[in-house]
Amino acid sequence: MQKMKSHDLKGIQFHNQRERESKTNSDIDKERSHENYDFVNDENIDYNERVKEIIESQKTGSRKTRKDAVLVNELLVTSDRDFFERLDPVEQKRFFEESFKLFSERYGEQNIAYATVHNDEKTPHLHIGVVPMRDGKLQGKNVFNRAELLWMQDKFPEHMQKLGFDLERGEKGSDRQHIETTKYKKQTLEKEIDFLEKNIVTKKDELTAFIGKVESDLTVPAKRQTKNVEVSTGKKKFIWQGKNKNGKKTN
Repeated sequence: MQKMKSHDLKGIQFHNQRERESKTNSDIDKERSHENYDFVNDENIDYNERVKEIIESQKTGSRKTRKDAVLVNELLVTSDRDFFERLDPVEQKRFFEESFKLFSERYGEQNIAYATVHNDEKTPHLHIGVVPMRDGKLQGKNVFNRAELLWMQDKFPEHMQKLGFDLERGEKGSDRQHIETTKYKKQTLEKEIDFLEKNIVTKKDELTAFIGKVESDLTVPAKRQTKNVEVSTGKKKFIWQGKNKNGKKTN
């Protein structure tokens, strides 16, 4: 879950509705963007306008919404790639439909601003934008408190298991922290680069050692050798034995 204020909504709108080319997400396959869909909206919308409509239609007081208020709590519903590879397209869509149905019943379908499924990235996922309205007021802290987050962790996988989906609850008591997608990808890329750099150094060392061995095997020790050559002059024979180290002839 991620909290969205007014200035955040425009950015997530561009991302969810693929209104602009992403400079931070290289996983998007444009040729598959037509496979994306939204359970709430048949066409692109202005997120800020839709959220304002939801708030104004239910607000009981006359007090204006604070500029820094959390307007949307976005839930990201997904699993690992292996999970989705085991599902055919029909079952995959049913997984997201049942997820949307559970959360819209929990938080009120009238409070769901968008529910966008992305099939054009490496792992399919669902973005659900919940406007945290309760008793005529915008109150994100009360709607999504610690008890509610624990409910999601426990009841969501349990509910989906009953519907036939092979999901497991996350590790209880884990000290893992949520990080934004871009930061996660950056950390993953840095690890891959570090691994590749170390691998390159290792390969260079192996290559140097191999070249040294080859050169050693090819080197033939050069030794000075002399050879007696008998030359016939027609009168008498003499023997030439070459030159010594000082360049003087030797008999």
